[in-house]
Amino acid sequence: MPSLNSEAAITRYDFVLRDTLPVVLRVVNWQAVNNVPYVVTAIDAGKSIKFGAKASASYATDTEFLFSQATWTAAGTGETTTYSADIPLNTAALIAKMGTATSLDCKAEFTILNATNGNELSTQVTFRIISDVISGDEGVPSSEYDVIAQYTDDSSVQAVRIVDADGVAAGLFKKGSTYNFCLETGLWYPDIISIVDGIPVKSLGAGEAL
Repeated sequence: MPSLNSEAAITRYDFVLRDTLPVVLRVVNWQAVNNVPYVVTAIDAGKSIKFGAKASASYATDTEFLFSQATWTAAGTGETTTYSADIPLNTAALIAKMGTATSLDCKAEFTILNATNGNELSTQVTFRIISDVISGDEGVPSSEYDVIAQYTDDSSVQAVRIVDADGVAAGLFKKGSTYNFCLETGLWYPDIISIVDGIPVKSLGAGEAL
């Protein structure tokens, strides 16, 4: 049902693997009003909402959900009532079921559970899960960044930095000095050459933020 003013049915939704879906759900009753055939209502006290999805090709025999949600937060009253929850599409079961496929059709079901956890007023729809591009463990190709980049710092000093494949600075040079990064402080410290008793001695200067 796309709106309270239409009896047309939406039979499929497309979502991306590993996303988290923030859902605001409204429960409706049919009413004999031509231009507004449905009216929003609250579920009865003692009842709750459950959502679950299985692969369309095997939902009749599968014993576990690929993704689900049983905790819905109610807000409003009467015709303003909504039920909200996040539906996770990053479950281990769904990721494993997708494998290397570009998409997976899932039969998803919303149902109202009565006080004894029996199903009432269930409705089903297809969730097509599309394989994601960003899975979270990719490296950024070095071609995305200039490996050696020239820039001017906040003090208008010309500098050169070397970046790694993730675009993170791996080396810094300016004012004729090599800079050394300290993980504990998050600062870069320049090499300073001083002459002590006629002998060049290296030390570190004050730390700087990149």
